[in-house]
Amino acid sequence: MGPNSQNLSSPSMPRFLGWAGLVPFGLTALCTHSGIDALMIYGFLGGTAYGAVILSFLGAVHWGLAMRNDRSPYWYVWSVTPALFGFASLVFLDVEMRVVALLPLFALTWLIDRQAANRGLIPNWYMRLRSMLTTGALISLAVMLLA
Repeated sequence: MGPNSQNLSSPSMPRFLGWAGLVPFGLTALCTHSGIDALMIYGFLGGTAYGAVILSFLGAVHWGLAMRNDRSPYWYVWSVTPALFGFASLVFLDVEMRVVALLPLFALTWLIDRQAANRGLIPNWYMRLRSMLTTGALISLAVMLLA
């Protein structure tokens, strides 16, 4: 493997953990369609809380990258933005509106990552994996919205 091989395919551990990270989204989406009141409530609460946690993780990637000192300090500002908006959705919105808020937040974080990838600030493998995982998250949230 050449020096750029890491840039072409995702390392196995991030790939495994990323796909495993979709399991809670899928389970909570299924719960919202269970027809069992308690499971439906826990599906919505768990799915939206998990979504907010994942948004925080996605922003934190940029905090770590900003610490390399070759990034604009404004990346620190962006790095906390998804967590703040995710938290605000949990505190200020009812359960259905949380899902409505999380959908564009995931899309926005993907767009920012796409810009970072276009500038060479994140590896190509990360962006490819990120695109697939974001699609999975968005599908799960859309399934919740249809419940």
